[in-house]
Amino acid sequence: MLALDICLLAVLAYLLAVTGYLVLVTLAAVAYRKPAEPGAPPQSMAVVIPAHNEELQIAGTVATLLDVRYPQDRFAVFVIADNCDDETAPAARNAGATVVERHVPDKRGKGQALDWFFTTHDGLVRPFDVVAIIDADTHADSRFLEEVSASMSRAGVSILQTFDGVSNPGRNWRTALTYAGFALMNHVRACGRDRLGGSSGLKGNGMAFRTGILLERGWPAHSIVEDMELSTRLLLDGYTVRYNPDAVLTSEMPAARREADTQRRRWESGRFQLSKRFVPVLLRAFAIHRKWRFLDALLDLLVPPLSLLVMAQALLLVLTFALRPVWLPLAACCAAGTAVHVIAGLAISRAPARVWLYLLAVPAFLLWKIPLYVGILFGRKQRTWQRTVRQAELERKDEP
Repeated sequence: MLALDICLLAVLAYLLAVTGYLVLVTLAAVAYRKPAEPGAPPQSMAVVIPAHNEELQIAGTVATLLDVRYPQDRFAVFVIADNCDDETAPAARNAGATVVERHVPDKRGKGQALDWFFTTHDGLVRPFDVVAIIDADTHADSRFLEEVSASMSRAGVSILQTFDGVSNPGRNWRTALTYAGFALMNHVRACGRDRLGGSSGLKGNGMAFRTGILLERGWPAHSIVEDMELSTRLLLDGYTVRYNPDAVLTSEMPAARREADTQRRRWESGRFQLSKRFVPVLLRAFAIHRKWRFLDALLDLLVPPLSLLVMAQALLLVLTFALRPVWLPLAACCAAGTAVHVIAGLAISRAPARVWLYLLAVPAFLLWKIPLYVGILFGRKQRTWQRTVRQAELERKDEP
């Protein structure tokens, strides 16, 4: 019984720590205020779009950027046509972007493409104050560049993450619950971490940098979650990422299981690999410097994917109820903390009614994720970037 108590207490301590952290950042998100200088002159901006075989999406993405409410002489759009064997490059040129083509098939991936661009084509972005990076299947809000400029004009802001949202939450339960995950991870946690003085983190889509940072470093993060890797590297170098939720980008999420599996496996496998690599480094940094930003980044990496957290808490409730009821109140506190994070987080994010309704599909979502986690934990580790098939491509395949 002693051994069982020790095991249960170890699990409880971990779950209480990560759940308490989620509750803390959720409460802090309520008091969040974006960094901005609305009256500042518009920054000159280079918008960079890495694209691999995106002929069906790239023209629309470029068009939304060229239509934004921003002085046309203060920004330019650049597309990296990375190892493409379709019509991405001509489609981007015809839409009005400046296109550079990369053909290095043995070094595929978004991080590799960005590193190549900033180290070999630095002259293209050097004249600009700010570089913004967005994905090739993205719709930019008309105020996107205006909001990026307002934040980057604020003293002390050198790196910014914008709002990365889901455009099709009502498609089915997968897209609705992906919307919920984005709202909690990309918005609520970003707001809370920023408000508490930590780094809101880079999310891959809608990242903005002072140009000098990228010209000095290139893009040294080449893992399958290059955005999270770069966030951690920059934090260790003394840079924090700020957040502006009013600079809005949205994109479609996969509705079909196969495509959603590919995307989720890359995100979550990459996060596990990154945690293994950087948790000891961040723990050492916090022990030496005693700075909240290092503890914040450490706790953020230690938080498992929400679905895995819910499964672990449900299992713990069952085990404590059946074997050691004395620990049941602590297990219930963990579950209650996660419920607060989800409910308050979706309320803060103003989630549409259909997303709330699809919370009833969480059991199906968890069943879908179980084999995914089994594959991540016990299968072959994913080391290379794998592109997610877009909805437009699936629809084209279905055409007669």
